Amino acid sequence: MKEREVAYNLLKQIVLEGQFSNIALRSEREVTPLVTQLVYGTLRNYRLVRYVWNKYATGRTANQLAVLLDMAVYELLFTAKPAYATINEIVEIAKKIKKGAYSSLVNAILHKVSKADLQVDDLAIATSHPDWLVRMWQAHYGKEVAEQICLEDLSEPRLALRVNTMKTSSEQLLKDSHFQKGQVESCLYYEGNILESEAYKNDLVIIQSESSQQVVSQLDLKEGMRVLDLCAAPGTKSLQMAMAMQDRGTVISNDLYDFRVELIRKNAERYGLKSIETVCHDGTTISEIYPQQSFDAVLLDGACSGLGTLKHKPEIKQNVKPEDIDDLLDLQKRLLHEAAKMVRKDGILLYSTCTLNRKENEKQIENFLNEHADYQMISQRTIMPMEYHSDGFYWAKLKRN
Repeated sequence: MKEREVAYNLLKQIVLEGQFSNIALRSEREVTPLVTQLVYGTLRNYRLVRYVWNKYATGRTANQLAVLLDMAVYELLFTAKPAYATINEIVEIAKKIKKGAYSSLVNAILHKVSKADLQVDDLAIATSHPDWLVRMWQAHYGKEVAEQICLEDLSEPRLALRVNTMKTSSEQLLKDSHFQKGQVESCLYYEGNILESEAYKNDLVIIQSESSQQVVSQLDLKEGMRVLDLCAAPGTKSLQMAMAMQDRGTVISNDLYDFRVELIRKNAERYGLKSIETVCHDGTTISEIYPQQSFDAVLLDGACSGLGTLKHKPEIKQNVKPEDIDDLLDLQKRLLHEAAKMVRKDGILLYSTCTLNRKENEKQIENFLNEHADYQMISQRTIMPMEYHSDGFYWAKLKRN
C-alpha cells in the first residue's frame, strides 16, 4: 500500500472512529516518516485545511472524502512534494471510496487549492484551534500568550528522555554525541531513533516530557518514605518517585482499570523497581482500602482536558468541548478531597495536570483550600508549552498543617 493511502486510513481511524493518534500509528506496520508527517500535520492543521478547500466545494461533503481532502490540502500547503504527484495519487484514492464517483470533484478542488494564495488572519482558523479555546486562553493568559500557545501547538514535538538514575547519569550518557542536554537537569534529547539505541534497549532512559519531569521533584522525596500515586497509569511518575528514593521506600501506584495497572506493573518490572506496589481501585474511594493520613506524600496527577498536550495529541483540538471540561471539574474535586484524606500531618499533597485552564488548575486549588483549612499552599506553577518546547503543565504543592 502506498504511503498516502496508509496515512489516509490512519486518519479515518482517528478522525471518524475516535482512535488516539499515537495508538493508531503504533498499530500500523507500514509507518514511514511521510506517513507520520501526513497524519500529524493534517491533525494539527485540521481547521485551516478544511477552511481552504471548503471554499471550492459545493454542498455537503461525505466524511471519508472530507478527511481525504484535509490530508491532500495539508500536503499541498505544507510540504515540498510536487502538486501533480500529490493530486494524481489522491485522485486514485478517491476512486476507491465510491467507485470513482468522487475523483473529478477531488481533482477540481485540489487544482484550485494548488493555485490559491493563502492568507488567513483569524488566529483560531490559522492555527486550527476551536474559537472557544482561543477565547478562553486570551481571557486566562492574555492575547499575546494565547497566540504563542497556539503557534507552539503547530510545531513538531521533540522526544524528551529522563535519565534512569538507578543505572547511569546524565554525564555518562552525554559522552555519546547523539545525546543533547535539555534545560531540566534530568532531561536529555537524542539525535536519531532512540528506540534503536543501546541506551533505550538497556533501559538507561525513560520517555517523559521535559515539563512532566519537573513535577515529582516537588515532593521532596527521601529514602524510606511511603507515597501514593493516586491516578498513576502509565506509571512514568511512579517510576520517577521510586528512583528518587533509590528504590528504598514504598510507592503505592493506583489506577482505576486493570489493563492500565498491568502497564504500570510491567514498567516497574522492566526497570527493576521493587518499591512499587500496584493497586487497582477507584481513586475517589481509596480511603476504603488504606488508612487515612497513612502517606508521607500523595501525587494526584488526575484526569484533565489535556490542553497542554496538543502538540503531540492534536486530535484533542477536534474532540474537546467546553461541556467535557465541566464534567471533569467535578471528578477532579472528588479526587482532591479523597487525596487530602490520605496525607499525614506535615505531609505533601501535589496536584498536577497537563492542561492549560484556570478552572482545572488555579481555581480548582483555590476552591479546595477554601474547604480545607488544614492545608496551605507552598507553591504553584503553570509551565507554558513554549518555555521548554514541551507540554503545558500545572502543579500546586500543598502542605497539611
